Amino acid sequence: MAIGRTGRGGPVIRKHAILAETRSIPGRDSIVRGHRFLQGLPFVMPSLRFSALYRNVLPALAALLVGCDTMSGNLPGGNNPAQNGGLVSSETPPPGSTPSVAASLLEQLTLERINRARLRPGPEAARFGIAIDEGVPGQLSTTPKPAVALNAALSTAARLHAQDMLANDYFGHNNLSGKTPFDRINAAGYVFTTAGENLAWRGTTGNLDTVGGVEQQHQDLFVDTGIEGRGHRVTMLNRNFREIGLAIVRGDFTREGITYDSLMQAQEYATSLDDAVFVLGVVYNDANKNAQYDHGEGVANSTVQLDDVVKATNVAGGYSFAVTSPGTYTLRFASNAMVPVKIDFGGNNIKIDHVGVNTIIINHGLGPLN
Repeated sequence: MAIGRTGRGGPVIRKHAILAETRSIPGRDSIVRGHRFLQGLPFVMPSLRFSALYRNVLPALAALLVGCDTMSGNLPGGNNPAQNGGLVSSETPPPGSTPSVAASLLEQLTLERINRARLRPGPEAARFGIAIDEGVPGQLSTTPKPAVALNAALSTAARLHAQDMLANDYFGHNNLSGKTPFDRINAAGYVFTTAGENLAWRGTTGNLDTVGGVEQQHQDLFVDTGIEGRGHRVTMLNRNFREIGLAIVRGDFTREGITYDSLMQAQEYATSLDDAVFVLGVVYNDANKNAQYDHGEGVANSTVQLDDVVKATNVAGGYSFAVTSPGTYTLRFASNAMVPVKIDFGGNNIKIDHVGVNTIIINHGLGPLN
């Protein structure tokens, strides 16, 4: 489902509901500014929702890497990270560290897929067999878009809404009290200049494949079959968003009298009033050697340090730093691999991943973005 709003304009609703032969039921709603219509699609697809509010954003800080190496080919890894020299998860955070924004393994997986699509939209489209501007000729390009950083307040807004939809058996941007996504983001304490929401649910009366379900939700959101204007893909690739909140909640969801074992997912995209630029990434071991982060590969409670600020990665290996002062910083990992990062006004978030022994990958191998 997609919801979008510019300024104070009114919404438009598009809805797709599909019941599969396996008794899994997906559906989509899309709200963008304009007119309202409803339609259905006779094929299997996970449910999606999304909301985007577009406004001018304030000048932001720029991130520029100085003298670092990048790579995008095969990455080191193995089933035993310790034997291969990779970092190892810990049950407790390092002394003196502060925790990174929390994310489950499924939520970090979703974040990594979103940022893969943003940084490499052309290859993401090719992965799913479409042109980047399929359905919206000339409106989308393969130009990289900066990664989005996980935000705790946005994740709180996402989690409360996902839990509420499961608990009360409804699927919509507005809750049963009429609160909009923008109301919920504000209530979480996040003051935004631009914001949006994606919602997805996927359920079955059989065995629920949680990892496969999350991967499929990402694909359907990106491909956006049957949605006029491809609003979900357009929003995912909107470079104005700097942060995101994610929640993936499993539970029973009743639809048309049938109860499904379901994954309810909420994604809150936004940009705040402050001027922070985010240095973010994930620490992982590429155990299956497929040159990308996959479910369960993250290294938990690993030290990541930006100058004097020390953080522990979350349970899935993710981390982020908000930087509000220009200057040159040093990012150091637990392996002692390090890279200088120059922060200036007027630029982009930067994603710096640590893989295996001591490989540092910048923006999925692209290096600094212009």
